Amino acid sequence: MSSSSQTIDPVPARLSEFLDIASSIIGPENVSRDPSWGAPKGLYGADNYGDPFPLSKPHHAAAAVRPVTVDHIQHIVKAANDTRTPLWTVSRGKNLGYGGSAPVVSDTHRMTNIIEINEEYAYAIVEPGVTFMQLHAEIRRRNLNLWMSVPALGWGSVIGNALERGFGYTQEAVHYKQQSGLEVVLPNGDLLRTGMGAMENNKTWPLYSGGLGPGVDGLFFQSNYGIVTKMGVHLSHAPEAYTRIEVDCFDDEDVVPLTGALTELMRRRVITNPPQLFNTMTIITGMIGTSKELTEALGQYSSLKHRIPADIVAGITKRFKLPAWRTAFAIYAPREAHAGLIEAIKRRFELVKGSNITTETSTAPPGEYLRGEDVAPDFLPQNGVPSIEHLKMLEGHNDGDGLWHNSYSPVIPPSGRELYEWYLGAKKITEDNDLNFVADFHVFDRYVIAINLVLFHPFARTRLHPLQMALMEHTRKLGYLEYRAHISFMDVTAAHQNFNGGAFGRFTTLLKDAIDPNGVLSPGKQGVWNTGAGPKL
Repeated sequence: MSSSSQTIDPVPARLSEFLDIASSIIGPENVSRDPSWGAPKGLYGADNYGDPFPLSKPHHAAAAVRPVTVDHIQHIVKAANDTRTPLWTVSRGKNLGYGGSAPVVSDTHRMTNIIEINEEYAYAIVEPGVTFMQLHAEIRRRNLNLWMSVPALGWGSVIGNALERGFGYTQEAVHYKQQSGLEVVLPNGDLLRTGMGAMENNKTWPLYSGGLGPGVDGLFFQSNYGIVTKMGVHLSHAPEAYTRIEVDCFDDEDVVPLTGALTELMRRRVITNPPQLFNTMTIITGMIGTSKELTEALGQYSSLKHRIPADIVAGITKRFKLPAWRTAFAIYAPREAHAGLIEAIKRRFELVKGSNITTETSTAPPGEYLRGEDVAPDFLPQNGVPSIEHLKMLEGHNDGDGLWHNSYSPVIPPSGRELYEWYLGAKKITEDNDLNFVADFHVFDRYVIAINLVLFHPFARTRLHPLQMALMEHTRKLGYLEYRAHISFMDVTAAHQNFNGGAFGRFTTLLKDAIDPNGVLSPGKQGVWNTGAGPKL
């Protein structure tokens, strides 16, 4: 089966017509007829449109438009329909590791209004250009007792991350579940508000996500049925105290009882944020460049052009006393609750033989609440403070060549047994392709998102395509599916939705034909096409 996704290129004559119309709507300075400029600055300060980590088949944009108002978007969508010009919508285009954008980018990064932040009810309403860093800065500027959930890199869009079902590291980590109310420009240019927003001036729009009648919010996640222009986002009240917890295990198979303990504690609501779960390779790659001793011990393999041999990994593991697995999570609660919760967690991990647990608690003065900045930073932002520190790991390697990465992200059951079975097979496949398995697992109460975060030198890029195809087949045979797909593999991943002869795909195509008959919005996004326009797998 081929992995190639069909790219719909605009007819050149009509593209020029569309860009002329767009220039009259938003100004020529906000239209990139050459996609080499105009995007928010990314890795190495680049502002071009496209995938910074292209695999064997890069996706090139033809042009880009940058609206700043809802009215702009409505008029641009009308022009796209009139000229049959397909648009690929991005909020900020910072979905690193999952591919780039094409054919004509509708870039909403200039829509940066924070409509409202409500401290009493802990929510915000934002536009798609609002970043995690911008929202956090505004919360701090107003000195509000609120924490937010942020992903590993804080430069991305709050809305864009939620729409891709992204996640963070605090109690509100499952971002798509923390949205309440969308405003959406439909493919025909009409403006829709979901949930309670369907009623003019309804005060519970950002509070109650259910609404009256059919719930349609989910249709706009990982889809091409509209352009989201506003979203309600639920935040957290700042805690009185915060405890960071790490648990180390030293045998590879310990991931089975470790994962079982974590997911049980989550189902019992003892742990309320999703634990991060790393293997030894994750720790080693995170230390390259920051630890001179470890980098020198890796020698030529510190470039990540090739798989680090097992004997070198074993030697470094012993020398630096690294665990086979490390998990990190936190407690957010009133100060009186922490001692009891810590004791319950320690008691449960006594059943995981050989595990080592460490805790560190920060407490606000009486009558006050903690700011995220008041606690020691973690490897990933459990304190809700966004940063771009992890970019240094990508940009600072290999004398300027940097590191690239690609994410493969299946959803696995929560016992640990299934995770270990999948991991052993996926690790072998990764190593057979002369690459390293970097475990970036995210543990939830009833599932694990088992990200294989492949960090690699650009020299190794040609190995990523066969690796991805082999991982997909391994995962399919075990009965699992990714929660989101790289743009180069959306169609083949969507084809795995084969219940009742692909009923899900028939339904999404039926909706696409009805909502977007001209196929102008993000054609092929997550495998959703109009009738007759899809790929030939």
